[in-house]
Amino acid sequence: MRAPHRDRRGPALAALCLALILLCAPAAAEEAVVRVLPDGTAYEATITVTGSEYTFWTPGMLGERVPLQVEALEVLGSTGPVEYQDAGRGVITFPEGNYTITFRAPVRDNHLVMAFDTPYAVTVDLPGDFDVKNPLIGMVSPGAEISSGPNGTTEIAWDQIRLVEVRFYTPEREILLTTFGTIWIAVAVVLILPYLVSRKRGGE
Repeated sequence: MRAPHRDRRGPALAALCLALILLCAPAAAEEAVVRVLPDGTAYEATITVTGSEYTFWTPGMLGERVPLQVEALEVLGSTGPVEYQDAGRGVITFPEGNYTITFRAPVRDNHLVMAFDTPYAVTVDLPGDFDVKNPLIGMVSPGAEISSGPNGTTEIAWDQIRLVEVRFYTPEREILLTTFGTIWIAVAVVLILPYLVSRKRGGE
């Protein structure tokens, strides 16, 4: 015997709400872990990928997509390394699935840039010799959480981001900036002080 129409409204309403939740909920971000090498000239990255291709790229001067040259590239599946095809322009292809990609890429002038086609949860580990906290010579992309990592490292993390930028510096560079700034302040005081004294005397 068929249930009355009013009795079927509850399950139908629950199914509709579940469908709306699934449609509206954002997809979970893929993950990327980046480790800057001790000399600061390159980084090693481990990223998770779902699909059949991945593109390595970095923004150009006008925001255009510039292929990123990477080294030591591996695509790892659940059973180990997987063969991939180089499709050119920074694109690699592989069988549809879930993978972990590892690679190494250069860092120029202490400025790390990583770009993704979809939002990623990204963590960047800086060696203890580098810092980003001084806004005059360091910077990180908005939304970052900066904390102390193991062995004196600095850990920078974003929940979801498409473009990561980190400009780091050494303690020597911060000392140089402080010294340079102190010298300029002293010069400014020497130049301005006679003017202020003369104005004070003129007003008497």
